[in-house]
Amino acid sequence: MVFFVNTRNVSSAKGFTIIELVVAIIVLAILAVIAASQFIDVKRDAEISRVKAVAASFEQSVTFAHTRWQIIGGSEPMNDLPDFADNDLDMNAFGYPLGTGKGNPMGNPVNIGQGQAGCVDLWNALIEDPPSVAIRNTSDDVDFESYRHSADGGTGATQCTYVLRTLGDTRGRNRAEIKIVYDSVAGTVTPFIED
Repeated sequence: MVFFVNTRNVSSAKGFTIIELVVAIIVLAILAVIAASQFIDVKRDAEISRVKAVAASFEQSVTFAHTRWQIIGGSEPMNDLPDFADNDLDMNAFGYPLGTGKGNPMGNPVNIGQGQAGCVDLWNALIEDPPSVAIRNTSDDVDFESYRHSADGGTGATQCTYVLRTLGDTRGRNRAEIKIVYDSVAGTVTPFIED
């Protein structure tokens, strides 16, 4: 038996034209840009959630310390709050934490800690398993950078600002995009997130 093939109906195989390849590459590039921007937003959202959780933990410790100070009848600055933070937490006249190792008697019962390291010491004393923090301009490999400063219109170094550095923000405390501010006069811990 002999088979005949009709060669008129057989089409030859064709590849992609240059235009089809260029269009496919452009579509893939657009999808890659969209996916990358979504990844960046997810990372930022995760860091914002972490900052809010850290601020809540910090605030809870401040509240617990203040309550402990009230329970023992605190009415003035106090060194080494008993039964709290390894008995090393110093409190101001309002009953809010000032840091650790301020000396007894305190040389200045208004300022947080001793120098810029006071905010780092306070962070580490109040937060269980805290993210890494360092004094400003001392390390590039930390989660937060701390600043000890006066409140607007206030006197004394009564505030700590902790600026998130994991997203590449290099601005100072006043212009930072994401930060946590502790005010030792009011006993508040506030996360600030710039949209």
